[in-house]
Amino acid sequence: MMLPYMLVFCAAAVPALVHWRGRTLLAWWILGISLALFVGLRHEVGGDWQGYLVITDRLSHAPLAQVFAQEPAFRLLTWISAKTGFGVYGVNLVGAVIFFFGLLSFCAKLPNRWLALASAIPFLVIVAVMSANRQGMAIGIVLYVMSRWRSLGLIGRSLWILCAGLFHVSAMLLLVLTVTDLPISRGKKAVLALLLTAVGVWLINQSEASWVRYTTIYVEQSHSAYARGAVFHLLLNLVPAGFMLLYSKRWSSLVENWHLTWQLCLLGFVLLVLSPFMTVAVSRMSLYLFPVSITFFAWLPQLVRPGPGRSLVQLVCVTVLGSILLVWLALSNTAFTYFPYQNALLLERHQLVLPR
Repeated sequence: MMLPYMLVFCAAAVPALVHWRGRTLLAWWILGISLALFVGLRHEVGGDWQGYLVITDRLSHAPLAQVFAQEPAFRLLTWISAKTGFGVYGVNLVGAVIFFFGLLSFCAKLPNRWLALASAIPFLVIVAVMSANRQGMAIGIVLYVMSRWRSLGLIGRSLWILCAGLFHVSAMLLLVLTVTDLPISRGKKAVLALLLTAVGVWLINQSEASWVRYTTIYVEQSHSAYARGAVFHLLLNLVPAGFMLLYSKRWSSLVENWHLTWQLCLLGFVLLVLSPFMTVAVSRMSLYLFPVSITFFAWLPQLVRPGPGRSLVQLVCVTVLGSILLVWLALSNTAFTYFPYQNALLLERHQLVLPR
């Protein structure tokens, strides 16, 4: 039952080991399209599947005026997909395309793009985005913004992050990352950052509470899973963040947007402090920290001279990442929602859950 997920991981992990060079752009985007189809056209896969069915069904009968109540971009996309007869599959596929375009854009800026992608697959792709589609869209936009951080400028970054917040309000908290570029004193920056953090966390809690009220099937299971897994979700990025901060002088000379990565590392430890008090919000926010671990794994082999040593580091990285995926699939209390993997392309029309 684990085979489809392990094959998806190996599709990025094998090229990461040989570190393909030269004309790999076609293979890169073919894999991206394949991943979007794998994730976007899933059928009865993921802990949030039933919740999204409820949302799609309710929005399919709702007037357009009710669509813009909260996270309007996601709801409008769901409404259009329902009205055109594609249901949850249409919005999931579009969401997957948005996410993978952002992810591949971010990974392509790193020294070993295949290893960067492989580091995202075990948890960010399979565990998170294959369940939480609306946040996956927001994460994809945020990753695209981070891949163009310097060229977009302060206004561009802020507008794109606000756009991401239209899919999932949690993205709004990342406006904190733009505060350091404001032409104001450090004291004002600190106050504004704390204010944005407080407002962002409050908005996330309100959003999740609204989601609880709107859906009646997946919530109990999903919220308890998020609550129990909050610290584990954070550790996936806090361990790399700790190494990067400990040896910040070395990493700052490697990572192009080190100031951004440094801020994300610090944000992770702030979320760790908040985790006992607001576990769901922290778990949601922890997904935006994956640029830290993606950057860490992509650059780690570069700390070793080319040759057998670097190849060994790449092998260790791939082994660790593959083990994380295997352990989660085997032991997680929500892994059963991923089995068996089914795809809409391989099913008959009568087997699909489409709007009536």
